[in-house]
This record gives sequence, structure tokens and C-alpha cells, in this order.
Amino acid sequence: MKLTAFLSVLLLAGGAAAERLTVAPDRPEALYRPGEQAVFTLKLTSEEGKPVADREVRYYLYGDDSIKGKGTLRTGPDGAAEVKTGLNRPGFIRLAAATGTGKEKVEGSGGAGFDPRKIMPARPEPPDFDAYWAKAKQEVDQEPLRVKLTPVPLADAGQAAKIKLFDVELNCSGSGAPVRGYLALPYAAEAKTLPAVVSFQGAGVHSAGRPVGRALAGMIGFEINAHGVVNGRPREFYDALDKGELNGYRYRNMDDPEKIYFRGMFQRVWRALQFVKRLPEWDGRTLIALGGSQGGGQALAAAGLDPDVSCCVAYVPALCDHGGLSVGRESGWPRFHWGKGYDEAKVLPVADYVDAVNFARRIKADCFLSTGFVDLSCHPSSVYAAYNVIPAEMKQIVNSPASDHSVPRSTFQAGEEFMRRHIEKMRRN
Repeated sequence: MKLTAFLSVLLLAGGAAAERLTVAPDRPEALYRPGEQAVFTLKLTSEEGKPVADREVRYYLYGDDSIKGKGTLRTGPDGAAEVKTGLNRPGFIRLAAATGTGKEKVEGSGGAGFDPRKIMPARPEPPDFDAYWAKAKQEVDQEPLRVKLTPVPLADAGQAAKIKLFDVELNCSGSGAPVRGYLALPYAAEAKTLPAVVSFQGAGVHSAGRPVGRALAGMIGFEINAHGVVNGRPREFYDALDKGELNGYRYRNMDDPEKIYFRGMFQRVWRALQFVKRLPEWDGRTLIALGGSQGGGQALAAAGLDPDVSCCVAYVPALCDHGGLSVGRESGWPRFHWGKGYDEAKVLPVADYVDAVNFARRIKADCFLSTGFVDLSCHPSSVYAAYNVIPAEMKQIVNSPASDHSVPRSTFQAGEEFMRRHIEKMRRN
């Protein structure tokens, strides 16, 4: 469940297979009402784009409302076959298909949504949710902010003449680790003139990225890594942490409200925001939280924790609707029920405190989300459970019916445009 720079690609055709198998619903937007039938067309074509007839295709149905099924079909003269399916309540269905085996195996998948704007969180929020997070923030704030800025040379002379870059370390009492990230901003910016973009990472263990592009565009860019580890080390360093000290972090202390891992992660989110708001160059109004996957969940938490966040962009966000499975839907990543020793009665009441749907209920910022209908990591119903409870006046969700856990370029561009329009609006006000 990893997004690098919020963009990833999954090759659905395996090995050396030159054929292509597409799965497409009969409506381009792939949206239906409960009780309606979605008609999926499975089409097999050769390398030259010609129909492949009389070929056996295996298909598998997965989705909400406990729908599961499988079967085999043979392609017709046009290389196509059809599968009809539906749901009787709001949710999503995914159809995966395959033909051939081994290096000749070809796969494809497609999805459909059924009245997704009526999907609601599986569980109510804890009655003490605000008190819980007020205490968590107080743990951080009780210790005065200490900032360590280490200048980072830029190899590109043109960039070095325009912006400055720092490796940043912030103390973060109570979270188990400091905040570590990279800060980039233009040289000689006047006080209270720059919008700020704070970026958060997807799952795994990585160095923070360098938000050079934001600074070159006239913004404050601050990207933190998810675990407070040191930045700029070789890939092998982070792989060792992922296999060792941070292995399985997502399920760590999942039944303990004071120690569940994402509590500390979100405390670092809070500290990062407070640091950026103290920068003299920040315009005092435009504060954007940005991330994909696990980073998208952090962005939602940022906007729910801090009312000063003016815009939230969360691509395929994780950490939404942890209780989805309990009502016949897919739960959002990390799917706590996959963790060793999972006990629903003990875990879900704790997971509610770090469920992005409960932060979403508090978001007044302009908000942009995206989802893929065949996303196996951050299921679209979990994303909609968060989106549908956001009370913000300005919000947008972009659907990608054929996308898995990735962000198509068009969606990424839509998110960037959403931020651009937000910055312009804030400058006018």
C-alpha cells in the first residue's frame, strides 16, 4: 500500500503476454442505483488489437453487501463476453478477470459504484473523540518547540539561486519520535506572503521527499516522513527499518488507545502544522494538507485536528472506515482485522480514535478526495464513508472506475488545479 509521489502504476498484463483483457461497465461513469444491474463487458484483444474469439475467461466478483462469485465464459466472435451483477444497497462491486496461465496469463479488472454518496461510516464516533485528541495535542504542546534546521545543498545551480532547502527536525513529546522532513522556500520572501503546503507520506518507511517544486512555484513546501526517521539515507537503511524496528507498525498496540501507532503519527502531523504556522513567510491564511494513501489519511487528520488548515487534498486516502467489515463492506487500510491477535471488541473501539472518517466530520477546509473503483488497498466504499461526512461547503471527489491503488495523471492534475484555485481564492479574500 505504497504511493510514491502519489503516482503509481500496476501492470495488469503479466509476463510476456501480448494480449489485452479489458473489463468495462456499460456506463462510462460506472455509477448505478441499488437494485440496478451493471453489465460488465470483458473484451480480449490481440497485440494487433484484433478480437480473440472462443477463449475461456475466468471471472471473480468481489464487493460490498457480501457479494462474491466466480464463473467462466467464452469470448464471442467480437472477443467479448458479458457479466451482469448488482447491489441492493449503497456500495461497490469489483470484477476481476483472467485468461491463460503462467507467462501467458492476462488479467483485467473493473468496478462499479451503487449510490456511493449514501455510504455512511460503519461506526459512530467515540463520545470523547475531541477530548482524546485535545489531550494528545496538549502532550505535544506542553513542550516548547525546538527546531533544528540543517541547510541542504542543491545540485541544480538554477534552483539554488531561487530557493533554499533544509532538513528539519522538531521535538514532538508523546509521539515516540521527532518530526523529520524537508522544508523548501523561496529566497528573500517577504513576511506573511507565502501559502504553505504540508505533505504526508504513504505506507512503508522512507525518507521525506524534497518539496523543491513547491518553493519554485512561490510556496512554502514542507514534507515530513511518516515515522520521524532520519532523512536522506540510502534505500537499504529504510528497508532495514521496514523489516526490523518498524515491521508491522500499522498493527502495533491496536487495542491500546494511548499507544496505538497512528496516535503518535497524527501527533507528528499536528506538530508539523504548528511549525509551519510559525514561519514568518507564511501568509497566515493558506495552509494546505496534502497526501496520498496513508498520507491522504494523515491529510484528513490534519484538516480535522487543526481548523487553520484551509485546504485538504487526499488522494486514495487510507485509514478510513475501520469498521467497514462489521457491516458487510470492505474496511479501509490497514484493515486491522488482518493484524495478529485481532479482537474486534477490543480493537475497533480503539481504532475509532484514528479513523479518518471521524476527522472528516470536523473538516471545514476546502477538500479534494479521489478513489479508484478497483483499489484493493483503500477500498472506494471506505473513501466515500469519509467524503460523505465532510461538512465543508467546498468539496470534490474524483472517481476513477478503472483505477487500482494509483492516481491517474488526470486526477493528480485535478488535485493540483483544486489547490491552485484555492490559493487564488485565499489571495482575493
